[in-house]
Amino acid sequence: MQCLCRGLLHNRAFENFVAEVSVMRQWMGLAAIAVVLSGCASKGLQERDVAGVSETFVVNADPMAALRRASEYVRVCHEVRAHPYGVVYAGKRSVGDRGLPNEILVHKETEPAKILERINTQPAEFANQAQVTVTVLAEGVWDTAEIAAARRSIESSTPVCRAQQ
Repeated sequence: MQCLCRGLLHNRAFENFVAEVSVMRQWMGLAAIAVVLSGCASKGLQERDVAGVSETFVVNADPMAALRRASEYVRVCHEVRAHPYGVVYAGKRSVGDRGLPNEILVHKETEPAKILERINTQPAEFANQAQVTVTVLAEGVWDTAEIAAARRSIESSTPVCRAQQ
């Protein structure tokens, strides 16, 4: 009797193992499909062949203050503001470590991999100054007028949004 129970337990364990392996294979298949499909998506400013339009200027504020000003601009003019067709934008903020620039990346909420606008702040030549670089994708509303609005906002520390189109 004891040998029979042992065999049944072994068979159940084997069946559970087979079921887990088939679930794992399904997940691996889904992961492979996701990787293939993500390769087809546009990455905006992250792609090597997309240069975009860029402007660099100096602001009379330290780099963290310039980052806060740029962050407020992105919040007011992109994240909170209502856009045509119900598009929602989001900004990803990162503070640079060990000499790397502070950065804000703007993207559609539904397409986080496609960067539409990049704002970098870093120390300038003189104390209490920041060098700010604003880069846009150069498609649709992401053009030189967007750069001009960002520059006015960061220099004046008051968000100045461009007119809706």
